[in-house]
Amino acid sequence: MVPVVDVGEGAHAVLARPSRGRVVAVYRRAAYLHLDGGIVALTDTSAPAGPRHVRCTVLPRLREGFPVASDGVRLTGGEWALRVDGPVWRGELPDPDALAWAREVHPEADGVAVEPAVAALVRAGRIEDLAAAVGGRGPGLTPAGDDLLAGVLVVARLWWGAGSRLDAVAGAVSTTEIARAFLVEAARGRCIAPAHDWLVAVAAGRADDALRASRRLRATGASSGAHLAAGLGLAVSQLPRTASQTARAGPDPVACHRAGRSPG
Repeated sequence: MVPVVDVGEGAHAVLARPSRGRVVAVYRRAAYLHLDGGIVALTDTSAPAGPRHVRCTVLPRLREGFPVASDGVRLTGGEWALRVDGPVWRGELPDPDALAWAREVHPEADGVAVEPAVAALVRAGRIEDLAAAVGGRGPGLTPAGDDLLAGVLVVARLWWGAGSRLDAVAGAVSTTEIARAFLVEAARGRCIAPAHDWLVAVAAGRADDALRASRRLRATGASSGAHLAAGLGLAVSQLPRTASQTARAGPDPVACHRAGRSPG
């Protein structure tokens, strides 16, 4: 039995039900599985905890196309097996009001130049247009545009809540299956551990902790962490606290109430 350190909330949802699938990509420190319920990433402990991650002390032997199956308790693949029934990892999120206050003091995005047109879409809260503009752009398993978009989506979900259309926007991005899975998680306010640590530290005004989390985040992957950090920073500093009409499912009941109108 392969020892498991933690299982991300999204991965747990996929693996908690009996399902079958196959290995779709294998790397030195991670492998990606496609099961009936979606994508799961097996990683070693050099990777941060994440929503679709199952972190193992040692990666089992895997090859692309290899069949895998979960019975809700164990994930198996040929000669190996690992338990997937806990512990479940969930990233902490800060108080939205505290994070909004911190937008005045947060550091600039490190090392990634954001196109003015992209920044303008974030300032306008036009998430659907942002997704169309950057989704799937750039090289890599998770393209750079998706990484930046994921950072914006996490903050948008924190500020705009579950009533916005963020899940639908993320699920419609034209990109790789693996990247889309992580975008959907971001739209639910779920990301890798250093991103959560950065948001919590910034909201609390802990500059040293924020700097350490930022360094860990930017060190993740070849460039994924840097673009994710850029998206987070851009959103915290410029994303409106209220969703635009193009980014939410319907009338904002709070705004309607303040205006003395029915939301229906």
